[in-house]
Amino acid sequence: MKTQGLDVFYDGNFEQFLAEDHDAATLKQDTDDALVTYCGMFHGPFFNIEDTSINVSDEELYRWVSWCIFYGRSKDEYPLANRETAASTDDPEDLDDPGDLLLADFAQILEEAKAYQDADILDNIAIISEFAIGLNFAMLACQDLDITLPTQLLHATLDSPYCEIGSYAYEIANDMLDKRKTTNAGHEPSETVVRG
Repeated sequence: MKTQGLDVFYDGNFEQFLAEDHDAATLKQDTDDALVTYCGMFHGPFFNIEDTSINVSDEELYRWVSWCIFYGRSKDEYPLANRETAASTDDPEDLDDPGDLLLADFAQILEEAKAYQDADILDNIAIISEFAIGLNFAMLACQDLDITLPTQLLHATLDSPYCEIGSYAYEIANDMLDKRKTTNAGHEPSETVVRG
């Protein structure tokens, strides 16, 4: 990433911004430059010495700081900022909406599949709390990329109040479960997904 490119008003999309002059060999220096830029933009450090909850890979840290710079948003607004830390069960205000947690799971799967643009779009959908749209987008993206989703995630999608009967998310999740049943015939007891 070019230092002069670290600008909130940068023209182009996030993936192009992220890829500028960046490779594994320059990751540490690029991250250091991004952290300095973040500090200047938000008049404070990215890390709080007393906060030990940030536990991400070097690449994800670079993505996180770059996202903040590109969109002009603080680190706390990053959609996956709280993914690595469990919410406090003592305070109901700390608990995330189940739709938000479900979209975070899909975003992580898309990132692991290196579908960064889809993951970023899903993150932005989560920010505006459009969970039904997010589930439809996530399921369509996973289907297009031929990603095999865990059975538990498919059931969680179907059980979500944001998964409407007849929606893309509903139809694709049921199709994936049906294919899994056909593939595993004789190995597992039959399950039927019925929404009422």
